[in-house]
Amino acid sequence: MWIEITIARLQQKLSAAEYSAITSTQLPANVSATTLLTEEIESTTNMVRGYVSGNRENSRGPDNTIPSELEDAALAILRVKIFTRIPGLQRLIDSNRTREYEEALAQLRDTSAGRFRIAQPDTPSPTQPSGPTITVVRKTPRQSSRQNWSGTL
Repeated sequence: MWIEITIARLQQKLSAAEYSAITSTQLPANVSATTLLTEEIESTTNMVRGYVSGNRENSRGPDNTIPSELEDAALAILRVKIFTRIPGLQRLIDSNRTREYEEALAQLRDTSAGRFRIAQPDTPSPTQPSGPTITVVRKTPRQSSRQNWSGTL
């Protein structure tokens, strides 16, 4: 199943005090906590989708969705990204959060390498990126071959 990461899903992974710290922190002008969270959710979703499409056997689901198997990894990454982006919240990144972040990145790398399988979407994204293609522009005929050179040495 493919899911959308939302502020509500993120809020379930944070303690009430952490979420309150995020929403009550003084942010730069024209930046609200909701805007910041939405930007980071979008960025993290795109990152997860990029790792998923790194394996040719995977299809991507509808836009703004990720495989449910990678939800915990996405939320662990998202937490650290938010805590490092907001001044004063870096102190919330303890050794457990750092370990979860590193394990999440490892899981994404495993997904990209095909070592961690995900459920394929019921409806693949119409904007599925294609792999690199090679087009031969001109092919010059071969001038020599092994047969032409046999016995010359």
